[in-house]
Amino acid sequence: MRILVKLSCMVISVLVMFSMMDAQVTIPADKEQLLNGEVAGQNIIAEINGYPSPQKALELKDDLGLTKDQIRKLNEMLTNFPVSVTVKGQEIIEAEEELNKLFETGNINDKTLRAKLERIGKLRAELKFAHLQIYLKTKQLLSANQWERFKEIRNSEIK
Repeated sequence: MRILVKLSCMVISVLVMFSMMDAQVTIPADKEQLLNGEVAGQNIIAEINGYPSPQKALELKDDLGLTKDQIRKLNEMLTNFPVSVTVKGQEIIEAEEELNKLFETGNINDKTLRAKLERIGKLRAELKFAHLQIYLKTKQLLSANQWERFKEIRNSEIK
């Protein structure tokens, strides 16, 4: 009898643990990052290839000799960027939640699944584009001399 009680307690504990795990699952898993417009590795390609972020270019404005117009444009990028990525993040969350609902209700088939995944993939590609585009625009904003100076500073910081 004692073994049966212990076994029952263990089974109940495991069931409670699994039900708690289900309650803690977030759809999508990166929801908080998407809501906050966080980078979450979106910019790694630009970073490892030495492209400047607008923040970095502004930090080095004196060393790079940025003009007032360049500073204004970089500040505009930084002001507008969080809005665009959080809007895109919200769209991704909604699409992921729709997919989750389809699975929850059982109203899913191959055609619907493919369509939903293609939509989510497109939205995530657009988000990554926004994160990488800001690096590209920053580089394009710099003159050839400023770009060379940025690379020199970056290389000295790495060493």
